[in-house]
Amino acid sequence: MLRTHRCGFRTWTSTEHGQTHPTRRSDTGTVPTVRRFGTAPTGTVPTVRRFGTALATTALALASCSSDPPAFETLLDVPDAAPGDLIALRADGTAVEYVHRRDGTISRVSDSPDGSAPRVELLATIAVSTEGEQRGLLGHAVVDGRRFAAWTEPGTLDLVVGEVTSGAVDRLVWAGTTTESKAVGGHLEAFEGRLLLGLGELTGWARGHGSGALVILDPDGGPEQVPVVMSDGWNNPFAFTVAADGDVWVADNAPDGADLPVAERASERIGIAGPEGAEFSTLFAEPPPQRAPAAIIELPDGRLGVCGFVDNEMRAYEPITDRGPENNGVRVVGLRLERAGTIGPCQTGAAVLADGAIVTASSSTLGTALLIRPAS
Repeated sequence: MLRTHRCGFRTWTSTEHGQTHPTRRSDTGTVPTVRRFGTAPTGTVPTVRRFGTALATTALALASCSSDPPAFETLLDVPDAAPGDLIALRADGTAVEYVHRRDGTISRVSDSPDGSAPRVELLATIAVSTEGEQRGLLGHAVVDGRRFAAWTEPGTLDLVVGEVTSGAVDRLVWAGTTTESKAVGGHLEAFEGRLLLGLGELTGWARGHGSGALVILDPDGGPEQVPVVMSDGWNNPFAFTVAADGDVWVADNAPDGADLPVAERASERIGIAGPEGAEFSTLFAEPPPQRAPAAIIELPDGRLGVCGFVDNEMRAYEPITDRGPENNGVRVVGLRLERAGTIGPCQTGAAVLADGAIVTASSSTLGTALLIRPAS
């Protein structure tokens, strides 16, 4: 276990919760504090940790670097989860909800009134197919107090969307589309009172349309409703988020380039989804090696955080506004993204709680868990 703390350069190195990283710029200030997994037998309920508790090493590091944000620590161990299982993190005030992809469950982790270990509440259970690489329970969203989810059906393997407010499937909202093993999509967000669904390029819908896309569904609609395209031209827009100002940010997965030399693989696009499509929405192209974006969030300071499934880290990106010279009362304003540090470990999901704490889903040789960085 290697730890490096540098106040002036804000760097970290670690062999915990992910691959060994070279020393790099980081906003953690200290190495993520990770408690050893395996305190509960496989198949039991998740092992919970107290919110906001940190190990002595973190306290010492922060004492000497008091301006640095707190380090990540373990919030919840999920002993039966494998890499890629804990996805679709959603903040609900100071609580966080998450999906267990293979179990077909949605759970909520919240602070106990007496300050003891956090409470874990089961919100919904859905029968799903996990055949292949990227099927299962893939997304959830809440619209007007009602909960909706996207999953692949047992038997048919179709990606469908339904209401699950009661904790089980109440009704189908969209009868769905065929899927293949990969590039399914399935992430779901609330958007202007409707549902926004990401569809990967290997779904039957996308093959007929010509690309992956973000589509809008009416939460009150029936299973035969026709999705309305919000933005297309994407490959597999599994990682997207609706920002506070209403913009929809996408971190697109590039086509599989495993058969190509690393330098020849496609870049991964990050941009604001719009009707003009991915080609004109892209603001940053992350060069290979490919990271396989699994989540994107708006950070408390306005930056964007993108989690990579392959490298198990959240990279930050700063939106930069360029204002050109005024010409006849018209000023051209451009927007671009710049890399802006590394936040910490994050493989498959992230959320920002109401108090500014950041929760991520991460895996290591020790297991799979939710991590939390308390608000600074």
